[in-house]
Amino acid sequence: MAPIEAIVFDFDGVIVDSEPLYEKAEKELFASYGVDIKIEDLKDTKGLSEKMYLSIIRKRYNITAPMEEMILKGRAILKKDFALELNYIPGFPEFYNKISPQVKPGLATSSSRDLLNWIFDKTQIRNHFRWSVTADDVVYSKPHPEPYLKICHLMGVKPENAIVIEDSANGLQSAMAAGAVTIGFLSGSSQDDFPDADYRALDYKQVEALIMAIIEQKKDK
Repeated sequence: MAPIEAIVFDFDGVIVDSEPLYEKAEKELFASYGVDIKIEDLKDTKGLSEKMYLSIIRKRYNITAPMEEMILKGRAILKKDFALELNYIPGFPEFYNKISPQVKPGLATSSSRDLLNWIFDKTQIRNHFRWSVTADDVVYSKPHPEPYLKICHLMGVKPENAIVIEDSANGLQSAMAAGAVTIGFLSGSSQDDFPDADYRALDYKQVEALIMAIIEQKKDK
């Protein structure tokens, strides 16, 4: 087995506890267009880029408002909530500090570079990453493998030498297609949502135990 040289994190739901805030903002956004959206209807859009998920929802609910208008209005609502309520996923800072001296840490997110920079500037969340890939840095977003292929290329590691931590089916599909080892992070999801992930973890204690075991296992091969 190839040795583990890198850990690649998704952002929303893995580093920051943003998924409830996204759901709140999405409901407010779509309500402004007369749509009472059901949260379960957003499940298949989790992990997609902003434009991809809006395209799906606009078509699903026959919303005719211009895409750019919806993007700007949605970002304004989201930033209002993020500024007040965005926090780290419990255990992430401690885990990052422990694992980063041992492997290269990378970030692959479907968020835009502008939103990511705004978060780092306007909230308590800080940029921990030398290497990052956003929706603006790729032609094809998740579930396409390009985001994880690109971040591995930037870090100078082969995908099979990287562990990816993801909390969405679309993100896991991207990582698996790239050839990385995958951990399905079950923050707000069930094990049934990630049937094809190599491993699953409920929290960062389980993530740490898994990763240390995987690293040791691959050292012995």
